[in-house]
Amino acid sequence: MSPEPAARRRRGLLGSPWLRAAIALVVLLAWGLFLYSQLAALRAYPWQLAPHAFLAAVAWGALYFSGLGLSWTLLLRTMGGAARGVALAAGLRIWTGTMLSRYVPGNIWHIVGRVALAERLGVSRAQVLASASVEQVLTLLGALAVFALSLPFWRGGAGEERWLLLLVPAGLALLHPRLLGAALRVAAARLRRPDLAWPYSYAAMLALLGAFTLANLSAGVALYVTVAALVAIGPGQAAFLLGAAALAWVVGYLSFLTPSGLGVREAALTALVAQVAPLPVAIVASLLYRLALTLGEIVAAGVAMLYGRAWRPVTRSAEETRELP
Repeated sequence: MSPEPAARRRRGLLGSPWLRAAIALVVLLAWGLFLYSQLAALRAYPWQLAPHAFLAAVAWGALYFSGLGLSWTLLLRTMGGAARGVALAAGLRIWTGTMLSRYVPGNIWHIVGRVALAERLGVSRAQVLASASVEQVLTLLGALAVFALSLPFWRGGAGEERWLLLLVPAGLALLHPRLLGAALRVAAARLRRPDLAWPYSYAAMLALLGAFTLANLSAGVALYVTVAALVAIGPGQAAFLLGAAALAWVVGYLSFLTPSGLGVREAALTALVAQVAPLPVAIVASLLYRLALTLGEIVAAGVAMLYGRAWRPVTRSAEETRELP
């Protein structure tokens, strides 16, 4: 048997939505069993939840997703052509309006939706797909940057997780025009899509990395506010939580086969938060954090949509006024 068909079958199996759904179910069942084993401790803990703090976590979650959406729009605008003219508000609406679909098995629907909406603005499919691929690298590097900056506040430093920092120099090298730019030029020539030949500067790419890092910091603040709503947290512990949120996201992202790291991120976060808070607090905080980010994502999408609807009539009115004699 030829090794090529076998390799193709393996790739098809790994990309199967049924396999992803089965793994997600196994992860959720494991979580259910773990929660059941901790019921006595969860019931016995003297709970106190500050509702205003949870609302603040939702707000920081909305800032996180808005920051990622704006960062992607800035990335897209560097690609030239029609992409350069995409307004920040329009790009944010496209990004936030499609991201919730990533929870659907297959993990491609948010990209499909992004392509469809961007094409209405004249942006080519190739540019959207290229920007979405580079976005993954920048988001990962942004999270790792937050994790690295938080390391001085880890008790005894991070352990096995430190190997993830090796991805930083690899990612920075990959983003250099001599690698990524050259690869895009080759793809543009072979696919006969000149819009893929993306003449970006490395300084611009590093500036975009800064934007993605700031967005990831917002997610860390959301975790800090969530934990602080349940237990008193000091300044050093707050800095640790910023890095813990970023590290848990990286672990969930690298799990690949679970939608948005569902369950895997919470498991990593529970283990990390338990270093600075009681285990019952770590469990509840990890679940509340997922809820806060999901609600924040919905808020960000809703605000972007409402802003777009309010802005369109004003734009049309201005255009009509200019057309009057």
